[in-house]
Amino acid sequence: MVSGKKKSLGRGLDALLSSDVNMVDADPMAGATPSAVAPVGDRVLQLDPHEIRPNPRQPRRAFHEESLQELAESIRRDGVQEPVIVRKVDDRYELVSGERRVRAAIMAEKATVPAVCREVSDQDMLKLGLIENIQREDLNPIELAEGYRALQEEFDWTQEHLSAEIGKNRVTVANTLRLLNLPADVRQLVADGALSMGHAKAILALDSPAAQREAARKVVAKGLSVRQAEQLAQSKPPTGSRPQAKDPNVALVEDELRGRLGTRVTLRAKASGRGRIEIEYFSLDELERILDLLRS
Repeated sequence: MVSGKKKSLGRGLDALLSSDVNMVDADPMAGATPSAVAPVGDRVLQLDPHEIRPNPRQPRRAFHEESLQELAESIRRDGVQEPVIVRKVDDRYELVSGERRVRAAIMAEKATVPAVCREVSDQDMLKLGLIENIQREDLNPIELAEGYRALQEEFDWTQEHLSAEIGKNRVTVANTLRLLNLPADVRQLVADGALSMGHAKAILALDSPAAQREAARKVVAKGLSVRQAEQLAQSKPPTGSRPQAKDPNVALVEDELRGRLGTRVTLRAKASGRGRIEIEYFSLDELERILDLLRS
């Protein structure tokens, strides 16, 4: 259940993220040291990028060196064109959005970066970091899935509520979250770009981590297309009889449970009406996460 205090990623956060302010000349040293924290407002500050604390809820984990170098060259030539967003924490500034610009400005050896200070709650820090990257398409699929999961856990959102909040189709959100069901090493291949979302979806059709790892290895080693990966995942095992087609009602229940628990769930139903539900986990941390969901 979503409480009344939870906000939408709509106009409220758009206003916080917006840096559509007048780029007036500000004192280069305004706010450049911890003892000179300026009041909240739309005045553009000039802050030492080394002194800005990173956003602790930043969903982005990987910052590609080549992309940062290109941005640093642009900043070295033309400066930072769009202010970053910061908030006051005690006597320091903490980054809300714009970490790539701050990192690139440091690489470009800029003494200051333009910044706008906003009032941002701890809860909104994750939303702001995620929505900025979604809008800029800056996250790899695994970072996006982890960001979605973090929003679900922090705000107790269902997939339906999450999709409404971020303006994404529910099926798209569900498919992205399913990536977290892959083994860690396969997830890394997706994060690195060695496997595409299409490849990952095909590999997820396999029913064991070992089979998924083997399929991922073949896809990468042979440079298989998504269609070839789908054919690989659908190919019959060399021995044994062909398994019976699963009851679509059972498959629907499994999909719903997988979506809610964020892990592989198998429903084994018998003709007698009895059966069992198998919930898989791949680490103690994941087990604790699933138990928390079941307890709630």
